[in-house]
Amino acid sequence: MVVGTYMMTDFTLQMIPPGIIDHREWTPGNGPNNALRVNGLGAPRAFYTPLLREIRLPDTSYSEDYAVGLKISREYRIGRIYEVIYLCRRWEDNSDASLTIETINRYNTYKDRIRTWELTARIAINQKQNHDGDHS
Repeated sequence: MVVGTYMMTDFTLQMIPPGIIDHREWTPGNGPNNALRVNGLGAPRAFYTPLLREIRLPDTSYSEDYAVGLKISREYRIGRIYEVIYLCRRWEDNSDASLTIETINRYNTYKDRIRTWELTARIAINQKQNHDGDHS
């Protein structure tokens, strides 16, 4: 999986806050936990199709890509492109320009659940590896 960098713009393609989204806080040393630290992976995204076909995507119409990215990052490194390759336009009537607080809370709760499920899976894997490696 590879995640690119994008720039937030208005309808006339002028940069608007927060500007360039590149997740430079991701570090190789933090490895698979990088994706757990953000509320989304950004865009554009590219997936290795054979692996993507093995992963079950949630049918939620929201944040399926984030759930898949977390699952992939459990075993594989997510690649990054730090130069802007995508412009993300926002305008007044844009679908996510003026979300209600209820919708924002619902979305954030769902992403918290995705992260909780992923952490639970990673803890189980670590416990199994520690148990399997313990020959005392």
